[in-house]
Amino acid sequence: MICRYFSLVDLSVIQTRRSPKRKFKREDIQVKNLKLIGLSLVSLLFLQACNDDDKKEVVVTTPPPVVNTIVDVAVADGNFTTLVAALQATGLDQTLADTNASFTVFAPTDDAFAMLGQDTIDALLADTDTLSNILTYHVISSEVNAAAAVASAGTTVEVVNGDSIALSLDGDNLLINTATVIMTDIQTDNGIIHVIDAVLMPPKAKGEPTMNIVETAVAAGNFTTLVAALQAADLDGALADETKTYTVFAPTDAAFSTIGSQTINALLADTQALSNLLLQHVVAGEVPAVAAYTLNGQSAETLSGAEIAISINSTNDSLHFGGANVVVKDLYTTNGIIHVIDMVIVGDATLPTPAENIVDIAVASDSFTTLVAALQATGLDTVLANADNDFTVFAPTDAAFSLLGQDTINALLADTDTLRNILLYHVVSGATVLQDAAAVIAQSDNSMVTMANEQMASLSRADADLLINKSSISTTNIMASNGVIHVVDQVILPPTVKVDSNLTIVDVAVADDNFSTLVAALTAADLVETLANEDATFTVFAPTNNAFAKIESSALQALLADTAALSNVLLKHVISDVEVNALSSYAANGTNVEAANGDELNIALVNFTHTTNASNDEVAYDSAAQLLVGGMNSASNGHTLYVFDNDLGTAGSMCNDACANTWPPVLVIDSEVSNIKGLGMVMRDDETMQVTYLGRPLYFYSGDAQPGDMNGQGVGNLWWKVDQEQVALQVQGSNVIMTDIYTKNGVIHVIDTVITD
Repeated sequence: MICRYFSLVDLSVIQTRRSPKRKFKREDIQVKNLKLIGLSLVSLLFLQACNDDDKKEVVVTTPPPVVNTIVDVAVADGNFTTLVAALQATGLDQTLADTNASFTVFAPTDDAFAMLGQDTIDALLADTDTLSNILTYHVISSEVNAAAAVASAGTTVEVVNGDSIALSLDGDNLLINTATVIMTDIQTDNGIIHVIDAVLMPPKAKGEPTMNIVETAVAAGNFTTLVAALQAADLDGALADETKTYTVFAPTDAAFSTIGSQTINALLADTQALSNLLLQHVVAGEVPAVAAYTLNGQSAETLSGAEIAISINSTNDSLHFGGANVVVKDLYTTNGIIHVIDMVIVGDATLPTPAENIVDIAVASDSFTTLVAALQATGLDTVLANADNDFTVFAPTDAAFSLLGQDTINALLADTDTLRNILLYHVVSGATVLQDAAAVIAQSDNSMVTMANEQMASLSRADADLLINKSSISTTNIMASNGVIHVVDQVILPPTVKVDSNLTIVDVAVADDNFSTLVAALTAADLVETLANEDATFTVFAPTNNAFAKIESSALQALLADTAALSNVLLKHVISDVEVNALSSYAANGTNVEAANGDELNIALVNFTHTTNASNDEVAYDSAAQLLVGGMNSASNGHTLYVFDNDLGTAGSMCNDACANTWPPVLVIDSEVSNIKGLGMVMRDDETMQVTYLGRPLYFYSGDAQPGDMNGQGVGNLWWKVDQEQVALQVQGSNVIMTDIYTKNGVIHVIDTVITD
């Protein structure tokens, strides 16, 4: 017998490079290719048997090669469903399936599209011209692998829609404009896919502008202070010159308003200092946003001669000029470009310095009487009046001190050692740190500063806010002869000093009756031994009994009975192998951390004082009282809001009929509630929709005659006003109500809402 073996075709599975920034599984692609390998083996490997009577050779038909295009890979992956839907809606799926072409696609994940919001996604799917323009802004008409892209960092590349994208590096991460490439070099039959974490938006078209830089600023209406300053410094004519081109990073009126009026008035009176300051916002020539992206990690020379850093915050996909956020890009004029920023850039400019020292300025103001009394009680008034040193003081107003309560203030004035430590925690000694310099620190990899009591504090940014720990800096750059004052809206309390504990995380939870449901859940999920391990380290965001009680009772019982689901929920509250204290959490503002179940938890400082009270808002925020009140679109604008303990464990409201006469529900008027983070809605028995906050229905009290009344507080030991700190540390939307409970194997932070899917 003669036997013939046919040779094997050499096939291999595509290997991809994973970015260290984010794990991204590709098992589905690998499985598909493995199946193809199996099919090829079956088709190509067989034994041909023959005998003396049958010498006929068997003819084998080789199957046609399997095509694996860019679209095939995206469809098979499962993480690009929105992208695939968009390609199909525009017909671009056919283009990217063309095997005779070659492309590089920067593919946004479903999570990236989700950041646009479903309303925006739906609108784009209905506007295929706009959508097509956006999609083709993600495509290069040739293959560019990761190595070539990294080598081209600091340049722009033309894409299929005719615009350009910017390539830059953020450490080891490749950025496309402000989006981060989270996976590279997914090879297909007609090109390469690189996965990105945000949708790229094409730059604004230049069009045919009709106004120069100054005319555009005047017409906008929100640059009145800038225009006045340009006129005072005699720079308005220069920036209106049609024979030259400039790029202006323009601070809004809101940006100027954060600077102390004394400093503004001093600048307007000192035209040389004012001119130097303003010219630090101007760059010669046109620098559109895409060109600015290529300068990430570098600096731009301004007309003052100063070098101002340009950077990209890849966490929130924002462009920064100095410490300022670029909030609006590419406003084209007849002689250049305006980029709108949310902060005045001082940079190398010298601000006018008054003769008065820090203490003199505080004494002269009617906003710092408690602070002055505290400085005098501790002898720190003499220290901060020292002309031979420079200080940066984060000064709490009288309103900020009042949030502590008069009893606490009186106790501190009697305990001068504790008070002195608190006051020194508001001071940076030996340096004048201005607003923009503080913002640069806040946006750096190390946002900690050493305060005069030798403890660390964290600077961070949340939208337009500059914060130190949880306190928002409301007014900046009040210059003194020996430093600078920044006004804060809360007293900054030093972090809890870590002390050795003999108790594990589980021991602490068991000893506190407020965590009995959590302990029962840990027991049911068989996680007690894990969190009691003294050789491990954990950070636990621990929900109270009331937090668990917000879950409808039958749903909670079902969860407690489902070990796998329960374990997943509980591990969502745990960070393994690291102790994340409150200070580190403040520094992590706006970022995600990985929970023990593999999910990502968002850490954020939320400033409730910025919430609106517009004509369509059912709920507003009372900063002075630090609580939620009725909004302009409610039945009782400004009146105190309450929650009802009998609602805990239910799916709706337990206050109906006669109860609702005494405790009128806050009703949803216009089908949505979105001005305050945490608001939602629930259907009542009469099928009206009631506003909820963190899952709890909200009510007014008929016994409150006017705003400020709180007569419903504690009624029947069931009704409670809705307290809310001005600035809240939140983990995945849940308020952290107590921080830094140190244990033998980690730290506990207490939260008011269970983190679920």
